[in-house]
Amino acid sequence: MRIVKEEEWMKLLLKLIKSIKGKYYSGVYGVPRGGIPIACAISAKLNIPLVSKPFDGCLVVDDLIDSGKTAEKYKNYEFKVLIIKKDNEWIEFWYENTEQDKEDIITRMIENIGDNPKREGLIDTPKRVTKMWQETFRGYDPKQKPQLTVFNNGIDGIVYDEMIVDTGDFYSHCEHHMVPFFGQYWFAYIPNKKILGLSKVARIVDYYSAKLQIQERLVKEILDEIEKEVKPKGIALIMRGEHLCKTMRGVKKKGQMVTSDLRGVFKTSSQTRQEFLSFVGYKNE
Repeated sequence: MRIVKEEEWMKLLLKLIKSIKGKYYSGVYGVPRGGIPIACAISAKLNIPLVSKPFDGCLVVDDLIDSGKTAEKYKNYEFKVLIIKKDNEWIEFWYENTEQDKEDIITRMIENIGDNPKREGLIDTPKRVTKMWQETFRGYDPKQKPQLTVFNNGIDGIVYDEMIVDTGDFYSHCEHHMVPFFGQYWFAYIPNKKILGLSKVARIVDYYSAKLQIQERLVKEILDEIEKEVKPKGIALIMRGEHLCKTMRGVKKKGQMVTSDLRGVFKTSSQTRQEFLSFVGYKNE
């Protein structure tokens, strides 16, 4: 995460003012809310009138190009920003994203769906939701990423080269509708030189599940992380999940989605693959 402090903001602002000095604009419009103080500063410094909406010949300013939607909206105007965000970069300005900002977002969401955020049952809901999100979306915080504990195969006098299987539950959120999907997973690997700590699979599954996901990506991110550290002879993961975006909305039909990723000997050996599938409950017909 990059925090843009007031001192850096001022330097970027002065750089922006210098880049437009000498050009003629009939007005300057600040995109709410980050662009408003920038527009005010430009107006005061360069004597350009502040305007309440953009029009031909005016300058439109904002603090950040994030998703690109704002830039697309104002593509027909001269558009300037302090920062153009890089891919996967998280930027916060010193004046935003306070706890109150986060709670205000939830308050507006409650109003948007037609309820009253001031009624007794909802008064503390914004606070509860933001606190819950810190837990359920911890997968975006690299500081909370679990460390994989591995041991040398044979350190205890036994070299293990058979299949090791771990099963458990997972809980995630669909990135298309932000509603939960959840279910079971079956993980297996055949060790090479490293043995994986017993609880680490579940921790990695939990971490990568704790963000907006699609199940197809989730299986691959989990295996990529484990395979990189353990370098096994083979590794496999099957996930079977129920998606509430299908069950409670849209088609409103029950049903489970199964995704799998099989690598190494699980991919090349039908015998190894079938042994794993027997744990999952699949049979060759």
